[in-house]
Amino acid sequence: MSKPSIKKELESDFNNLVRNGIDFLAKAISQLDSDAKHSVINFHTAVEIFLKAPLVHEHWTLVVVDRDANRKNYEAGDFQSVSFSDACTRLDNALNKPLRKSAKEAFDKVRKHRNRMVHFYHSGINGKQRDEIKLEQAQAWFELNRFITDTWREQFKPFENDFRKMERTLIANNHYAKVKYEDLKPKIEGMKVGGAIFEDCPVCTMNALKVEEEVDRLFSSDCMVCFHSEKRVQLECPQCNDSNQHMVAYDGLTCTNCKFELPNEDAFDLLDQNQVRGTKHDFDSDTPANCDECQGFETVCEYQGGYLCTNCLVHFDSVARCQSCGASMTGCAEDTYSTGCEHCDGYAGYRSDD
Repeated sequence: MSKPSIKKELESDFNNLVRNGIDFLAKAISQLDSDAKHSVINFHTAVEIFLKAPLVHEHWTLVVVDRDANRKNYEAGDFQSVSFSDACTRLDNALNKPLRKSAKEAFDKVRKHRNRMVHFYHSGINGKQRDEIKLEQAQAWFELNRFITDTWREQFKPFENDFRKMERTLIANNHYAKVKYEDLKPKIEGMKVGGAIFEDCPVCTMNALKVEEEVDRLFSSDCMVCFHSEKRVQLECPQCNDSNQHMVAYDGLTCTNCKFELPNEDAFDLLDQNQVRGTKHDFDSDTPANCDECQGFETVCEYQGGYLCTNCLVHFDSVARCQSCGASMTGCAEDTYSTGCEHCDGYAGYRSDD
């Protein structure tokens, strides 16, 4: 049997190390409130692992102290790994990507705190100490996330969803949201000067929700801190009787003021701008159409020169017709004669039933 290539070995080493780091980090996050002591220890372990991951990605010997180390001992775990300080030095000297000063300082705080936890007995951690730990980890996680998603983006890209999920979990802890917002604040203020509109985010509460009007009365919002995004449309809420209320798309439309849930058929009637609806010319209309974005059945109406799904509030420039069943749809109709659309099986499906 041939030996695996050096490239595959390094990829495997890197992937295994990162998965290990993710486990420690997830454990640290889960222990923040219930077991702060072990949260600090696990968080520090995760930081060291992620600092070493780019070194392993380059070559496994970069994380080994002994110059005469061999692969067999490395795989058996019989080696001395580089320290936090050495890892920082090798990132600079060997890979020419030094750690940011702010990152090194944040990680060093965690390292020192971890040493105190390990070497000195703690009978318990009070609320103030726990809040200090949360803030300390929030600052370290912000720097770690930047290290992973910016400096070493390509290497960590296969694990992008894992890190995004953990960041969402941490953002639920207001300490992290505040740390991230303070870092983004100069950029946000600059965007405001340029005309951008920001509101308080309903999830993380930071004034980082960027609001843009796609077409008249239709808005999309994205939070720069917690990545929360939403679509909303301005129309008269049947419950509030106020034409300036906004209805947000949450698997249907919900009023942001009174939380009234608008039935989809009522949303269609309120938003539809088809001028021939209900007349003899209605037969030629392209709507109602099916939405390929949320799989809504006949939820797409005509709106502001285009087409709007009244369920998910996605705006489309055009619609097409399924070549098999003739239904109007927002997706591409190419090859639908054979494969069908979201709501039919096409000619291939028809033939398979024979």
